[in-house]
Amino acid sequence: MKKLGLKRYLALYHPPDKNARVWGVRAIDVGYTVIPPKTEYPPQHHPDSYLFTWERGRIFSEYQFLAVTHGRGSIETASAGLLELETGDIFVLFPGEWHRFRPDYDCGWNECWVGFDGDYAKHLMHAFFLPHSPVLRGAATPQINRLMQGIVKRYKEASSDAAPLLAADIITLISRLVLFVRKKAPLREQASLSKIALARNWLSEHAFEEVEMQRICEVVGMGYSAFRKAFKEETGYAPHAYMLEIRVNRAKALLQQTDMTITQIASETGFSSVFYFTRFFKRRTGSAPGVWRKLRGLPDVKKNWQGP
Repeated sequence: MKKLGLKRYLALYHPPDKNARVWGVRAIDVGYTVIPPKTEYPPQHHPDSYLFTWERGRIFSEYQFLAVTHGRGSIETASAGLLELETGDIFVLFPGEWHRFRPDYDCGWNECWVGFDGDYAKHLMHAFFLPHSPVLRGAATPQINRLMQGIVKRYKEASSDAAPLLAADIITLISRLVLFVRKKAPLREQASLSKIALARNWLSEHAFEEVEMQRICEVVGMGYSAFRKAFKEETGYAPHAYMLEIRVNRAKALLQQTDMTITQIASETGFSSVFYFTRFFKRRTGSAPGVWRKLRGLPDVKKNWQGP
């Protein structure tokens, strides 16, 4: 903490840069606090929307990593219940998830946090972190602490080119934490994660083909029930839904970046018919493909059937 300055706390809440959203990750707030023993919590130097009482708790609209770099305490969330925290732990706060946390009154703690949001951040957090497992035991390593302190420092400087650099720093932080958690997992769990990673890669390569789920099970060497359960726990999607998500994302790119017709895009992304593609795309995005393209200021292509 000393590298960040002599103050006992720093809490920064700059309005996000107007161009920050384009990077898919926005730093919302950062800071650190030294909470001595027998001190009421939370301290009052935060905006009203961030304050809470233990009795009522709080719900966030952002993600936040908070590292306990000294001391101990506890956290309680709607999904995980009450959990103890020790020096070196990092916990994750999720948007829309009720939570409350505090240091031990007789011990206190030192905390450092990074709050963020964004479409790409949501994608990464959804893929790798689960609300029912918010505590990352021992994750506040010297390397990760330095990275969090660097984010605080860069955010404090508030330079005109900070947005992309902060986005890169936060993506690096997420990546480091994912790797740390995986290395700490039991060998059996690591083996399962390796198989799911293999399945994700295989699906990415074959997503636009006619895929039999049994074929993926043969590739990874798992029975279907066990594979489906493990895959959904790791990714948040059932295998077939994950494949469809890849197809829809590819379809969006083709709609934006090419003048291919809806029929051509349906075929290119592996859908059995343009009717099925249009129906699924509309259910997934709220708009038919041709309408989705128009809403983004792109010309509609009138060749072949465009769908409803």
